[in-house]
This record gives sequence, structure tokens and C-alpha cells, in this order.
Amino acid sequence: MKKMAAGESTSTRSGTSTVTEFRAKVAHMKNWKPASTPSNRDRLELYALHKQAVSSDAPQTSPSNKPLSPAEKAKLNAWRTKRGLSQTQAMAAYILEADRQLVVYGTVASNADTKHATVTEEDSASKSAMSGSVLLTPRGLAAIPLLCAAASETRKSYLKRMNSTTNIASGWWARQEPLCVDPGSILALPESSVLALGVLLEKLSLYVQLDKGARNILDALSIGHGVVQSLLWPLHNCLLIVWMLVIFLSTLVGSVLVTIKTILLGSKRTGVSLETIFSQEIRPCKNGADSLTETHQTVSVRLLGLALYPLGFLCELPDSIAERIPMNARSQLFVASSMYVMFVTMCWWYWFLVLPWISVMGLGIAFSTGWCFGLIELAGVS
Repeated sequence: MKKMAAGESTSTRSGTSTVTEFRAKVAHMKNWKPASTPSNRDRLELYALHKQAVSSDAPQTSPSNKPLSPAEKAKLNAWRTKRGLSQTQAMAAYILEADRQLVVYGTVASNADTKHATVTEEDSASKSAMSGSVLLTPRGLAAIPLLCAAASETRKSYLKRMNSTTNIASGWWARQEPLCVDPGSILALPESSVLALGVLLEKLSLYVQLDKGARNILDALSIGHGVVQSLLWPLHNCLLIVWMLVIFLSTLVGSVLVTIKTILLGSKRTGVSLETIFSQEIRPCKNGADSLTETHQTVSVRLLGLALYPLGFLCELPDSIAERIPMNARSQLFVASSMYVMFVTMCWWYWFLVLPWISVMGLGIAFSTGWCFGLIELAGVS
């Protein structure tokens, strides 16, 4: 009992310290002037962690009866991916994420302080790498709400966006990069392949619109560039779905590998505890998979959620089983981690055979339905 009371006292002191640091970090981020503009997914990640820390779990349904804008949907979906994190855990995660963004994007400094600012950023990056504050490499889950919003783009919106693009090199896909690992790494090959296909598709879509020779050929055939773009639109949306699938599988594999490493070597050697892996990788992965099947999502996203149902189930199952075992919390966590690794490994065939096969089939169906939309555009049907 004394030991437990001491633990509770330590936990209370730690929680108070976290709250104080969280409030200071929030105040700092409000006044932060980044040297380069943070990406939308990083902004969403901070927003979601802040909402979870302040308001706890997101509501299952929309808080208002009014239809949400794409930006509001993205924010709500990002918040929902943090479901299950305690407010203290969310505060700690917010602090780490804020520190990471301060290092990545830098801070606007006066000319007199430029040298000092550069040294500070390098020191911060070094300190971050040594302490393991930037947790696991798979961070693509933060971008899932944005990709869901992008996948809901209608054919008319897609055509309008293409018409407003004046340079082939400035397309949407051309500005994307791998989210789960460092670009250029061999581990980024799956994501890089999807992005390369997306860039190729987008270049073709813009080429028939911007290249004079291509337009002359289409005019001679009495075909507008919108017909070709309508044909390619389903493939664009399907590639977004495939990209989300790759993100979830990368997160799954990454969490399994770091769990094995932590079990074998210990958290002191890896810099990541099993509790951290569960709270910031495994449970958010389950919440992200669950969010794909919500009623406001587009059909293609909900089909992906259906295909990823086993992933969400396996992320939750070890937790629920371990809780029923009469052991202390540390032993339960060890059992849950071991079971998670075992269950995910047993289903390797589903992750690496079935899901890729479904992806290829989906791309084939998207290409087939593209002809239908091309004919609709050719016929001038709105």
C-alpha cells in the first residue's frame, strides 16, 4: 500500500509538472513565428493533441446539425484519432510535437540573432534525437484526416482544380512527400511508389490541358481535355486510398518492430516505453482506422475502413485481454505488447498479400469506371 501511495504521489507531481509545461508551451506556440510555414498535417496534429488535452475524447457525432466544411471535418477527424489518450498523455504528446515543429520549421530571428538562432536549432535537434522525443518514425497518421478530405473531392471540384493549375510542376501530387519515413530511405519505397504514380497521373492530366500540341490533337478528335481528366479522376482518388493504406501498414510494421526492440532491449536502450508505443502509435492507429468508417466519409474511404477492420481489431484485442489478467499494470502491458506482436505477425498474409491484391483490384476498377466518367463529360451531362 505504501508503495502504491508513493507511486500515486509521484504520478500526481508528474501530472502537475506536465500541466504547467503544457500551458507554457501552448502560450509559446501562440506567439511562435515559424521561419517556414508548417504543413497542414502538422498544424492538424497540434490542434488534435491540444483538443484532446483540453476537452478529452471527441464526440462520436458532429457537435452541430449543420454540415461541416472540409476544414472542419479534417479537424474533427484529427481530434478523433487521439481518442483514448488521457489528458495528461495528450499534454505530454503536445509538448513533444511542439518541440519537434520548433526544430523542423525554425523561428524567425533578427539579423543580429541569426547565428545564435542557428546554433540553438542545431542543439535542439541533437537533444531531440538523443532523448528520443521525436517518437517513432511513422507519423503519417496525422495526415489521414487531410487525405480523407482530399479523397472526398468531387469530379467537378477536381476539374476546377485542374483548370486553375497553370504549371505542371506545381500540381498537388508534386508537392507531396513520404510521411512515414525520411524521403530517400529504402523504407520509403512503398510511399514513394504511390506518390510517383500520383505525379505521373497528374502530369498527364495537366499535359492535355496545358500543352498546345496535346490540345490540338484533342480538338481534332472533338474531345475536350476535361474528358481525359474525368477519365483519370477515379484513379486519382483511388491512389489517395492506396496511400492511406500504405500509411496504416507502415505504422503497423513500425510499431511492431519498435515493440520487439523495446521488449528485448528495454525502454532505456530504445528511448521509448511500451506505454508510449501503445498510447501514441497502436491506439491512435486503431482510432484512425475506426474513423474511416464514419458516416460522413466518402464511399471509397469507408471501403478502406472495412478492409482495415482487422487492423483496428488487433490493435484493441491485446489491451482488452491483458486487462482481464490479474497482474500489475506493468505486467499487463508486457503481456499486451507480446500478444500484439504475435497477433500482427500471425496475420502477415493479410497485410502483405490480401491488402496489396485489393489495392491492385481497386485501381483496376477505378480505371474502368473512369471511362464512364469520361463518356459523361463527353456527353456534356452535368
